[in-house]
Amino acid sequence: MTLKEYQKIRWVFVVVTAIIFSQASYYKNYFVPIAVLLVASLIHLYLRRQVKDILADERDYALGGKAALWSIQIYSWFTVIMMFIFYTLRDTNPAYEPIGMMLAFSTCILMFTYALIFRYYNRVKFSYKKLIYSVLILAVFLGMFVSAARLLSGEDDWICDNGQWVQHGHPDFPAPDIKCE
Repeated sequence: MTLKEYQKIRWVFVVVTAIIFSQASYYKNYFVPIAVLLVASLIHLYLRRQVKDILADERDYALGGKAALWSIQIYSWFTVIMMFIFYTLRDTNPAYEPIGMMLAFSTCILMFTYALIFRYYNRVKFSYKKLIYSVLILAVFLGMFVSAARLLSGEDDWICDNGQWVQHGHPDFPAPDIKCE
């Protein structure tokens, strides 16, 4: 397969995946996009191996590594600042505390994942077979994280229903101060 054919196929994959994501979001089915994303990623890795042309050189990989490092650092600083802002404002609205904590945990997970992957590539020689195993392991951990977030999320909250805040379970905090619409 040539590079041009691969790029066309990749473009079709992006369009089809976007259509599936939008339709699944419209119908509030969030498991279909996750499955489609995993299958599309595996097919994409397979097709990429079939390309006979040069996809990237050492300079591209070096630039990609620098861009990834800067992205992680900028995201980490931004989310830590936003976490402190949300955590400080938790007295005005208790809903800000979980937002701040989610930002803090997402930053920790991102930095921990980066450290693990860096250590892995620093010790292990890169190969496509190991990349596929790494993607599968990452998918399993992502599935476990999503399941834990769903199962361990609090059911005690306030829900907006017909312009009124209604208790769902037994929340430990008063109804939000913002208007319910």
